[in-house]
Amino acid sequence: MPASFSHSTFPCFLDFEASSLSEQSYPVQVAWSDGEGQVECWLIRPADDWRDWCEGAEEIHGITRESIEDEGQDIAWVCRRMNQALAGKVVFTDGVHLDRFWLRRLFVAGNAMPRFRLGDLFKLLEPRLPPPEYRPPDLLRNLIDKAWKLTPGFAHQADTDVKYMLNLWQLVRHGSALSAGADTGPSMSPRLYPPGHGPTGVQAHVRGRDGGY
Repeated sequence: MPASFSHSTFPCFLDFEASSLSEQSYPVQVAWSDGEGQVECWLIRPADDWRDWCEGAEEIHGITRESIEDEGQDIAWVCRRMNQALAGKVVFTDGVHLDRFWLRRLFVAGNAMPRFRLGDLFKLLEPRLPPPEYRPPDLLRNLIDKAWKLTPGFAHQADTDVKYMLNLWQLVRHGSALSAGADTGPSMSPRLYPPGHGPTGVQAHVRGRDGGY
């Protein structure tokens, strides 16, 4: 049975932006939404031993190393704030294996434990889509494209990506999935890889992990 949400509440969503997709990567920005659909977003000041940086990733999310050093919040403070806001909740993400890796990096550096757990956005959506035998093959791609078109802001900033997930949830929740079969143009993937990176590095490192964070 799919999880039940009242008309006045939303699932919570989360997104990290990171220094790269390598095994040495770390989160540079985090955003999440609460049960009312309100979004909170913070830059994260890196730990002293977080030295990894990828210019390709910077080109995608637009966050510089200098900005997180100058404007980022202390890691321990970010961990406390996330636990205050999200304690006891399942928080959904469109890149759950990557985000679990970065969540663990954050909380280990902050000497804390998350009081919430991450869930897979697409497993949340699946029971609310039409049955596979009645589903256009490009349905999910078209829903993703439509959600991005409804989302203002700079793609691959964490708060924008959380708003995209809220829009995608709303489209499915209100039945837009039933009329989204028509082609809406080129697909806009919610996860883009920096140049020279594919499903390797940290993604390969954490692929298939469903336990822990």
